[in-house]
Amino acid sequence: MKSTEDILEINKRQKEFYNSDSKTKTNFASTLWFKFRNGALNDFRSKFDIKDRVYDEHKVWLGDLSDKKVLDLGCLRGNALSLHMAKNTKEYIGIDLSDVAIASLQKRIESENCPNAQAIAVDFLSPEFHQSNFDIIYAYGVLHHFENFDLLVSKLKEKLSSNGVIISYDPLETSFPIKVLRTVYRPFQSDKDWEWPFTKSVLNKINNNFKIEEIRGVLGKSKYGVFLNLLPLNDAYKSRVISKMVDNDWNCTKISDLYSCMHATMVLRKI
Repeated sequence: MKSTEDILEINKRQKEFYNSDSKTKTNFASTLWFKFRNGALNDFRSKFDIKDRVYDEHKVWLGDLSDKKVLDLGCLRGNALSLHMAKNTKEYIGIDLSDVAIASLQKRIESENCPNAQAIAVDFLSPEFHQSNFDIIYAYGVLHHFENFDLLVSKLKEKLSSNGVIISYDPLETSFPIKVLRTVYRPFQSDKDWEWPFTKSVLNKINNNFKIEEIRGVLGKSKYGVFLNLLPLNDAYKSRVISKMVDNDWNCTKISDLYSCMHATMVLRKI
């Protein structure tokens, strides 16, 4: 397992990756996956309101932010809720490795006149990031970037307030077909050094270190609806069947229900 020093070095490369607009950071395999993810898969998620459903739920989970100190972890140029948090919290700090992305977010914060908000280019694991006592850590597509998950858990607990929560959204590698696809793709993956989708072992570590207050599954059995949606069948029938699958994934009740899913979102409370 990599040490803090090893990960900080990897994160320097990650910073360069996200600071660069060069096409050299992608290859044929990653370009093909990008086109599928942002093509047929994205169309499917839009049609069945999957992406908006996640953000809408997160907004509910965030609740009244007027007395909250919030960390927007790995926010890049700002996610769909960054400005909502920046405008409504007692204190908002958005951080990312990319100074280019953070400069863009800081301009947005200033243009929206958010006096209690700031964006900082810093590594979450670095001693340079000294802020703590966060009521909420919002981590959209971020926690799976840490190979040493035990180290991440320790740092999250250190930065949270005594009753603080984490709102997360991350990819999973818990179902057999997805694990096979990721295994085949990984040797060609440009960002493989910091892409570690959650395994069953990681989900168990989460369960052992935090109180899981809410869980939602995304693209479990409903992922097969992508192909069903392409078949020449009655549209009303396809929509009815796929919507039911989406709801069944979403309304899971325990960690093991997530194993068939491609993504999971959770509310984790410090214990």
